[in-house]
Amino acid sequence: MEHGRTENQRIYGGGNRREELCLLLYEVVLTVLRDDEGNIRGYSKVTRDITDQIRSREFEAEKIAAEKASKAKDDFLAALSHELRTPLTPALAAATYLEENAPKLPPEFVEDVRIIMRNVKLQARLIDDLLDLTRITRGKLRLDLESCDAHTIIRNAIETAGSAIAAKKLNLLTKFNAKEHLILADCIRLQQVFWNLINNAVKFTPPGGQIVIRTVNDDRGRFHFEITDTGIGIERERLASLFTPFEQADASVARQFGGLGLGLAISKHLIDLHHGTIEAESRGRSFGATFKVTLDTAREEIGKTDLDSRAPTGPPKRLRILLVEDHRETRHTLSRLLSHFGHEVLTADNKQSALEILGSGKVNVLLCDIGLPDGSGYEVISQAKRKPIKAVAITGFGTEEDLRRSKEAGFDLHLVKPVDLHELHTVLDEVAA
Repeated sequence: MEHGRTENQRIYGGGNRREELCLLLYEVVLTVLRDDEGNIRGYSKVTRDITDQIRSREFEAEKIAAEKASKAKDDFLAALSHELRTPLTPALAAATYLEENAPKLPPEFVEDVRIIMRNVKLQARLIDDLLDLTRITRGKLRLDLESCDAHTIIRNAIETAGSAIAAKKLNLLTKFNAKEHLILADCIRLQQVFWNLINNAVKFTPPGGQIVIRTVNDDRGRFHFEITDTGIGIERERLASLFTPFEQADASVARQFGGLGLGLAISKHLIDLHHGTIEAESRGRSFGATFKVTLDTAREEIGKTDLDSRAPTGPPKRLRILLVEDHRETRHTLSRLLSHFGHEVLTADNKQSALEILGSGKVNVLLCDIGLPDGSGYEVISQAKRKPIKAVAITGFGTEEDLRRSKEAGFDLHLVKPVDLHELHTVLDEVAA
């Protein structure tokens, strides 16, 4: 009260709300009351409950901190993805070319090339799984729906896993009995699900084992996909946790077979987005496993796609291409292969060199990385679009935000590293048309 003689006081304190057994935060304002002559006549005390106000501020601060942490994590994953993807591009491009020219190789090297191809694609798939999990947890994974031929999608998934199946000498049986197999779906994502299930069966089935893939329609016309293997099986008590991120059967499985334990979790989420179901069955260890997917069928063939091979169907049109890429091995490999396919290729390893080339001559197509040492691909495209030119972003950045920003900047297409050589052929055919 002594302080109150000279000034107003604002005091903060706390106590217990006995009936609620929680902390009460309060603010007390002491005001000196004086008469006309300035003499103290008394004091005014106002106590205000500020518990909700303080907690609201704390909640808001925690929310802001969480959002910053989430953005920092996303930025880190995007940067990590870029750094991991970039070295895979020259490896995949070179291996694809060598595989297509296998008859020219010594026989003992043919299988080595296939091993390189298989493992580069697996590495890329693991990176995609990490990014997909981030999209799922943030609710940003979206579907591009169209009418898909499920049987063709399954065949394509089998083809993708073909080298791994052959390497283990597995006996693969297919029984496509479903008469209705058109599905309204995101065809790429659905193929991802089937590939995950086929890849799991291959991974966990010993050499010489058997995998059976079967499709049927039920009485309601729904499409059923079923894959059964003679692999290591799954303990019944672990079936419920199979679709949880980073979960595998047990630690020994992770050590023996590798993987991040994300494929099934992502597959379940994708099937959920398609309003379908996915389940696993096994009688236990050493009894193999069966995975089942059920999806509604589409009644009309709207926007039908069969995801046929992306390999070029004819000789490409000769183009003058500017390749802007700061990663030396990627620049060297893509430049050599594009030249081999008949294109004239100019190269630049930074923004300034790219702008000088664009300003000095005619270029039909710009293939440009986004992250450059002295700027970005967005700056390059802003200058390039002043002339009639087709532009394709080739980058390790592959989130929805990256694709949106790339399109807004002026790129016609966006390819995510590692770039498949067939895909690059198709894109060049498209922009040359």
